[in-house]
Amino acid sequence: MKRLIVSLILSFALIAPIGAFAAEEAQTIDRVVAVVGNEVITLSELQTEMAPTLEHYNQTMRGDELARATEKLKRDTMNSLVEKYLQLQEASLQGIEVDKADIDRAIGDIMKRNNMDMAGFTQALMAEGYSVDDYKRTLVDQLKIIKLVARTVKSKIVIDEQEIKDYYKENKDSFAAQDEVRVANIFFPAEKGNMDKALENAKAARAQVMAGTSFEEMAATCTGKPEAAKTCVLGTFAKGELSKEVDEVIFKMSAGEVSQPVKVANGYQLLKAMERSTSSAKTIDEVKPQIIERLNTKKGEAIFAQWIQDLRKRTYVEIRR
Repeated sequence: MKRLIVSLILSFALIAPIGAFAAEEAQTIDRVVAVVGNEVITLSELQTEMAPTLEHYNQTMRGDELARATEKLKRDTMNSLVEKYLQLQEASLQGIEVDKADIDRAIGDIMKRNNMDMAGFTQALMAEGYSVDDYKRTLVDQLKIIKLVARTVKSKIVIDEQEIKDYYKENKDSFAAQDEVRVANIFFPAEKGNMDKALENAKAARAQVMAGTSFEEMAATCTGKPEAAKTCVLGTFAKGELSKEVDEVIFKMSAGEVSQPVKVANGYQLLKAMERSTSSAKTIDEVKPQIIERLNTKKGEAIFAQWIQDLRKRTYVEIRR
């Protein structure tokens, strides 16, 4: 659920069993831990937001390290919730609404960027314990915030040609020649959260590819969709453009090589390096859209931070210990 929401949010708009923390709070009746204008944040809400990250901490940390990380997570999560309610109240004041068409467009965009159809999207949500209707209700608040940020933050971003030229000159090395790889993949979802079965399926498919079945044919077979023979080829990417899990594997592979199963958030992937190449250094005209995106993000973050600070100044906010 979190993964899908995060993929939708603008980078500067909204930038958790509960283990040790749950044990500490187990005997506490739900209570208000913060007041934001006319809204309250409860202990249970705070814990729910913390839970996915805290579960990971409990599996990887112990002792003082876990205590420090948990305390920081608690502070950061509280701050995130405060910012959320500040923005939702401001969106209400500005009369910002979200309709069915907005929600449908957002879900369509998520499915497209994650190479999913509605069945796959529904399955991914079910694996995390949610229904499509649950997700749509959550999206309403997220989309209100996106509209608000677009109106009050993005509209204030101005980038001129000289800034673009200066950025290119100062960061020319980042646009130099670089390795690129053409990537194909087959995704094996963890149905009902069963990662072991997903891994078993990925290993079986790889064995068939190694025995001579083409990667594209196996993609069609595994998904049950003939068109997957073509859509399994994701495109050509430079280092850093793919997810960390994929990036770390694919750029160590030779052209034509097929990876071992790669664990991702809700399943496993098989990757194939279709081609390897080295791109030439890019001109300012070629990278202008990329520069504008970077400058938009940098300026947007600064404007957003000041805007949130202003919202906090004019809204009653009380954090209760």
